[in-house]
Amino acid sequence: MLSENLIKYTQALIGAHNKTPCLLNYLLNTLKQASPLFLDNQAVKSNQTQFIPKSDKRKTEVLKMKKQEKILEIIKEFINEFESSSLPNGSSIKNYLLFLLTVFKILKKLKAGHERGLILAYVLSRLSQMLARYPLNYKNRAFRDPLALLFLVTEFAVQSAYNLKTPYKFEETILSQFTPLMTRYCLDSENPLEELVKEISEMPKFRINVKIGEDHRNVIKSILQYCIPSIPLKTRIQSATRLLARITREANDSVVLFHYNTLKLFFEKDNQIRFPLSKMAKEDMTKTKHRRFVNNILEELSGLASMT
Repeated sequence: MLSENLIKYTQALIGAHNKTPCLLNYLLNTLKQASPLFLDNQAVKSNQTQFIPKSDKRKTEVLKMKKQEKILEIIKEFINEFESSSLPNGSSIKNYLLFLLTVFKILKKLKAGHERGLILAYVLSRLSQMLARYPLNYKNRAFRDPLALLFLVTEFAVQSAYNLKTPYKFEETILSQFTPLMTRYCLDSENPLEELVKEISEMPKFRINVKIGEDHRNVIKSILQYCIPSIPLKTRIQSATRLLARITREANDSVVLFHYNTLKLFFEKDNQIRFPLSKMAKEDMTKTKHRRFVNNILEELSGLASMT
């Protein structure tokens, strides 16, 4: 069960406002839905800090907080409890999902603006610290839960950027967790980015009302491009070879451009793939005469070796 102290702390903070019974019920229900994160109440009790201040002065300060400040306090205490009492007992991807989803639901009660953007960024920063100590471990073929985690992480980043009016910059610890997922999509898909965006758009989203747009696509693209150099070189070369073959065989210039833009995902930030891709393009130009548009692309690709 969830810590009794955190429940009491929430009741003491929010219950002090008799005009906000709906908010109190919402927060308590949201926190109680996170109970599966905590194996048993006794174990939590032995590790938890004392949330409710002992000094009268601190009690007065806490109770005088504005509603938004109190919600922030609850979020921070929940994060602390998850890290100290839940993760040591199990750091499964499902646990991380429930953790982020719980925080996201509580965050819905914060007003849009700079403060909300800061707490969204703060949650991702704390997540990075947790993953450094308790990394994910899932197989390349697993995709439902990793894809759901990618959605939540992306949504946090998009909302943080929206509220702070500046793009969110991920720490590498978070980005690296998605390498197995990106490897799977590079193996199975001709266009991993579009396939990721499509599947996230169509998947159930925990009743979160959001439309996947260009901002989400850009975040997913940045994560994919970070992971690509960590994917086995053989897999990257196979994907690039498939795309190059489609470029040279396709008669429609729009489709050719589509495949070329996908291929750019591989070589824009991956020095290791540029030489073999340049070599393949040069060999293709000497063997076959192509249309001018395709030939221009091959000429550009053949010059990649000089960029390494």
